[in-house]
Amino acid sequence: MGENKKIAKNGLILYVNLIINTIIGLFSVRIVLQELGAENYGLYAVVGGIVTMIGFLSSAMLATSFRFITVEIGKGDRGNTNKVFNTALVIHLILALLLVIIAETGGIWYIKNYLNVIPGKIPDAIFVLHFTVVVSVFSIVGIPYQGLISARENFLLRASVEIIGAFLKLGLLLLLIFYYGNKLRAYAIIMTIVTIIPLVLLYIYCWIKERDVIFWNFNKKISDYKEMFSFTAWIMIGTVAYMGVRQGAAIIINLFFGTILNAAFGIAQQINNYIMLFVTNLTQAAVPQIMKSHSSGNSERSLTLVYVISKYAFFVMLIPAVPIMLSIDSILAIWLKEVPEFTKQFTILMIINGLIGCPASGFDAAIQATGKIRQNQIWYSLIMLSTLPIAYFLFTLNYPAYIITIVTIGCQIMVTLVQVKILAGLTDFKVSQYFFKTVKPVFFVTILVIPQILLRKLFGQGFVDVIIFSIISVVLIIFSIYMVGITRQEKSIIDNYLSKIKLISN
Repeated sequence: MGENKKIAKNGLILYVNLIINTIIGLFSVRIVLQELGAENYGLYAVVGGIVTMIGFLSSAMLATSFRFITVEIGKGDRGNTNKVFNTALVIHLILALLLVIIAETGGIWYIKNYLNVIPGKIPDAIFVLHFTVVVSVFSIVGIPYQGLISARENFLLRASVEIIGAFLKLGLLLLLIFYYGNKLRAYAIIMTIVTIIPLVLLYIYCWIKERDVIFWNFNKKISDYKEMFSFTAWIMIGTVAYMGVRQGAAIIINLFFGTILNAAFGIAQQINNYIMLFVTNLTQAAVPQIMKSHSSGNSERSLTLVYVISKYAFFVMLIPAVPIMLSIDSILAIWLKEVPEFTKQFTILMIINGLIGCPASGFDAAIQATGKIRQNQIWYSLIMLSTLPIAYFLFTLNYPAYIITIVTIGCQIMVTLVQVKILAGLTDFKVSQYFFKTVKPVFFVTILVIPQILLRKLFGQGFVDVIIFSIISVVLIIFSIYMVGITRQEKSIIDNYLSKIKLISN
């Protein structure tokens, strides 16, 4: 019960962080789009995406660092967390060096030869590339520190640093309004600053509180590097697939439709990212417990958390997703002065894709906890990467740009089905239990929510109408979840908390 309360506490911290960052982030996007314009915004999305696609591979190491450090901490006196941390740090330094070499050669080659942009923008594109390389290098080197803080479940620190970064970004973007020089280059510099400072703060904290862990002590044991890198290599395969779909899609859209459609795709991705943060924060709070429970031999609790977290991940995303999808025209018109074509379609389809993936939110953590991730990564990669050639072929047949997101939805369904089979083979995962504990409640809540499509027609498109409908929608969704989405035991826990709150208020 104490560990479950820790999950709830960490989840609450992350959600407070999410709300603050979402509000600041949405306002920031409005400023950026307004000041840069759709053309420059799309250019930054494509060029930044080239380095992000390469640098994002390092996120595989975040999962690796987190897993190995968590396991080592769980060993207590038998573990050597300093050795694991330094092993991860050396690998990250090597990855950072490779990133610089690849991005500064291949990235520039792509910009000069294939980037679909007016010739006068080529120098700006290269400038953006240089600064996004700097951002990526700092992000890569900072990953072991993030992994250590996550393994300690110190989410309050993470949230505080992210909030500081968000306010810093907003402040610098407000200065962009009064800047009359090259705003695209200024934006690239701003993004570099707001990325580096939070990472420096994390490093300072680790040096003060975790000095014994992060103290430099080069590990000469080659087998440790092989073990960690082997795990990373398989994780990286899945990350390549994810980035192939995310950034590769942006490149293909650019080839067929130009930077204006890239702006629509980028805006939709940002909206979807903010919604997905609701899910990410919940799973982040639970992943340490899923892994620690499995490592300690308590596989029953580990799988119970998988079932519960997968269900609640869908519910948590459903709450903001429904009112946003049903009022998307009004939201885009209010939020952005100029709405690029197909932004609405991209946004709705990306949100649907996220909802479909939510009931499998706990799968990756459970599979990674076993250490046997090869099969999962191979299948995930093959299925998701198939999105690109299929979309490319459909684009040659003159299908609209958003068809690529429809293809992604089909692939996401296939991935979930494959993961169910893999997890059942690696653990005591039962498809029947997953169906009754996760799929069934998700299905019934969805059925109760669908009539809101008709309810939305009773409201207008103004700001007040959007707010009123959104409040009603959220209340109806929460009521539906309470009625058919949770068990009697979960209802009892909620009722007890509500009774305590009522007594305190009286």
